[in-house]
Amino acid sequence: MKKILFLLFALSIFSFSLYSQSAVVTTGGTATGSGGTVTYTVGQIADQKVDGNGQFIIEGVQQPFEIQEVGISSYPNITLEAILYPNPTTSKVMLSIRKYEIPSYGLTAQLFDFNGKLVKSFIVKDLDTEIDFSAYAASTYHLRIVDDKTLLKTFKVVKNSL
Repeated sequence: MKKILFLLFALSIFSFSLYSQSAVVTTGGTATGSGGTVTYTVGQIADQKVDGNGQFIIEGVQQPFEIQEVGISSYPNITLEAILYPNPTTSKVMLSIRKYEIPSYGLTAQLFDFNGKLVKSFIVKDLDTEIDFSAYAASTYHLRIVDDKTLLKTFKVVKNSL
């Protein structure tokens, strides 16, 4: 009986070790070039540096690159080009508005946290506006740009920790 229990224990440890490097990721692939081949994944939450022969590789994803408009424009007669960068950020992002005349009263920018709570609201009067995220926790936020009562654009902003 002890031998059977030991065998089951050993098999369970072995089977767990087979899956210890698995991860649910958003995408990945294999890149091949003159210097060799590398397999990569996007969406891994951990990283590790491996050194050898004067070279190194950092396994995992360190910074996802994400610029995303959220929603569908309900106002095809409005031409607005708004860009938010860098995204993700650790401190500040720049909101750049093009192809849209900002009214004298300005546009309203509303920042919502992951739970939909309004974190900050401010007036945008310039074509380029710097938004400070350094006081906010690492999370995903939504930035809404509103003209009077018309929602123009919504951006997803990823705030990483320092």
